[in-house]
Amino acid sequence: MVVLLSSASLAVGADCSCFRLSQPPDKSTYNLFNPTPDNLLRDLDTDRPDKSTSPHTLDAGHFQIESDFLRYTRTQGGGSRTESWAWGSTDFRVGLTNRTEIQFYIPFYQSVRDTNTQTQRTQHTQGIGDLSVILKTNFWGNDSGDTAGGAAFFVKTPTASQGLGNGKVEGGALFLLEAKLPLDFDLTFNTGAALSANDDGGYHADILNVINLSHDIAGPFSAYAEFFSAVPTKHSGDWIGTVDVGVTMKIGKNLQFDAGMNIGVTRGADDLEPFVGVTYRF
Repeated sequence: MVVLLSSASLAVGADCSCFRLSQPPDKSTYNLFNPTPDNLLRDLDTDRPDKSTSPHTLDAGHFQIESDFLRYTRTQGGGSRTESWAWGSTDFRVGLTNRTEIQFYIPFYQSVRDTNTQTQRTQHTQGIGDLSVILKTNFWGNDSGDTAGGAAFFVKTPTASQGLGNGKVEGGALFLLEAKLPLDFDLTFNTGAALSANDDGGYHADILNVINLSHDIAGPFSAYAEFFSAVPTKHSGDWIGTVDVGVTMKIGKNLQFDAGMNIGVTRGADDLEPFVGVTYRF
């Protein structure tokens, strides 16, 4: 995800040759029912295609759809191979206030094939995935500054079709940080914890960390690389680590296309996860 943090701009006074710093507009009065005017909107900012979450929130009273065209996942090991296809998995974002938004993530259609590599017998499961609800708030830097901070709180509900989910409520929280670096690089860092279900019906905590670097390439194109880590606190759990890369193409102020690949680098992670997707703000 490429984020352009806007700093205070320099303007030339009409009647003098001196420079003065312009202040960001006061948008605290805007809310879901009193939308932020289009001329005051922040630059398009997305929580896809990478796994990091931006501390910037969607402007109040506006909506944003971040959706997969197609996502393929492949994992092989221990005598089995799992392949999954997901179409139209969508994060629907709603700006509540100038510093708060709510998101509804819905995997609309998933198809999973589990194959025994010894016998070649295959089990096929398909349907809708679990609904997740995310509440995100910004602490500072939403409209100006070289850094920004915030927090996200998420809950996964057991709404998946039979065989696609674990039937458990799970959730967690993340601290979100972004910073402008030299040479026009942007750094995004998330850290937090998630409460995940065990096979025996109990729960354990996973320690989550994401570090992401992004940079403009040329014209509307930008690229990112990141490392994602989920470390379980239980001894029998597998550490999930991935190296993720991708590109984005922004068209106008409200439309962005993306493509990328997540690559598993630990035993507990999926081997490969290529995807293509789109974001649209309205």
